[in-house]
Amino acid sequence: MTSASAALLHRGWRLPLSTFAAVSSLKNALDRLASDGARASFGTEAAPSSINWVFLGPPGVGKGTYASRVAKAFGVPHIATGDLIRAEIKSGSSLGAQMKAIVNQGKLLPCDMVQRVLQERLARGRQEGERGFILDGYPRTAAQAEQLLRSTDIGLVLNLSLREEVLVEKCMGRRLCRHCGKNYNVADIHLAASADGRPEIVMPPLSPPPECAPHLETRADDREEVIRHRLEVYKQESKPVEAAFRKAGLVVDFELVAGIPETLPRLMPLLESYVGRHANERK
Repeated sequence: MTSASAALLHRGWRLPLSTFAAVSSLKNALDRLASDGARASFGTEAAPSSINWVFLGPPGVGKGTYASRVAKAFGVPHIATGDLIRAEIKSGSSLGAQMKAIVNQGKLLPCDMVQRVLQERLARGRQEGERGFILDGYPRTAAQAEQLLRSTDIGLVLNLSLREEVLVEKCMGRRLCRHCGKNYNVADIHLAASADGRPEIVMPPLSPPPECAPHLETRADDREEVIRHRLEVYKQESKPVEAAFRKAGLVVDFELVAGIPETLPRLMPLLESYVGRHANERK
């Protein structure tokens, strides 16, 4: 039994053996990526562009969580454009002031402005020896996708998906602890396989510890009608973005059917096969 599994038992959690096996499998996968053997498979002299990836997916699919964990495992930064924009605005720079004025008017930032902040971050990373990145939250339009393809050698676009009824249930199950600020999810999802051949989906809750349980709150916009509206907007906005990347031969579709501990050991070997690939190798 792994130390993680033992810790769960110590806290009094009673989980099925399959969950302990999944945790163990995840730990082994991450340990392997951090090992000398994994580094050798990537190449110790790998070019900075060896991992230039974009993660796409609808609200609630968990792309930020997957992006951050995959980035840590592969030793590259997870770059969320929303964080870059907030940091630029907070810096008080001339560009940040322009951004703040636009955002305060409820308008979308121009593509060139977002691209400028992103390219400055990527250039800084190259100077500091970063060997790539995983990009989350950008692009949001076809114009941004095409601009990114012209300026950056993207090697992979991972398109995460999850059945809509599960997305809705996951979003409705999100909870925030007012006391410590951590996020949890009380949804206990078990969806049977569909008649059209789609697989069973099992996602246990991410339950809070006892000290957080009395302080949980639900986001005001995590209501079913709001969630379904967000998903419809995403569907319309994502189609042209996906089309731009599919035309470049970069998209790999990955459907989620389980939680993070069960999914990462399946996802990691797939991603390993794309390390070092470039756009011109996919066409």
